[in-house]
Amino acid sequence: MEQDSKDKLRDAATVLFADHGYGGVSIRQIADAAGMNSALISYYFGSKQGLYEAVVEKQVRIIDKLLYQDMDALDPREVIRQYADVMKQVHKASPVLLKFICRELANPSEVMGFVRQRIAPPLFAIMSKTLQRGIEQGLFRPDLEIRPTVILLVGMINFYYLSHQLQLQAIGPEKERENEDTYMKQAVEIFLQGIERR
Repeated sequence: MEQDSKDKLRDAATVLFADHGYGGVSIRQIADAAGMNSALISYYFGSKQGLYEAVVEKQVRIIDKLLYQDMDALDPREVIRQYADVMKQVHKASPVLLKFICRELANPSEVMGFVRQRIAPPLFAIMSKTLQRGIEQGLFRPDLEIRPTVILLVGMINFYYLSHQLQLQAIGPEKERENEDTYMKQAVEIFLQGIERR
């Protein structure tokens, strides 16, 4: 019962925070959307910020699959392919994640530090290390600038999901999965062709 109540509050908060941002949502609105007493937010999460952190944590939990496995044993090209696959899983499991990230980038809330700390640094560190290993192993071009290359990769992979609604209008929902798989495969291969040593 307690877990059900927590889940209801977190699920209601997820939709509201994604649509209106941290500052645009009150504790009362979250409680009303969940059909629960607002005092339960303090009881379960300590505060509105604690609830927001719980929402974001749930949104990014699947990324841990990528963050906490031994990447050094893998070919750097395979790490990049796995990153794309993990992002597909993340966006399928958490379709509002990019709403959170885009909203925080465009209009940072007072809890932006938590989002920035929880998502960006570990992912950036893994991809930077992967690119550096690829350079050292002679797989990737020695003239690569690591930081912009990581940003390019993240942008290519996530743009598909940023433009999701436009794609649905253009191709229709019945072709969505096929289109997603094709996009990811081509995006990764085009990216790798651009950075591989010739």
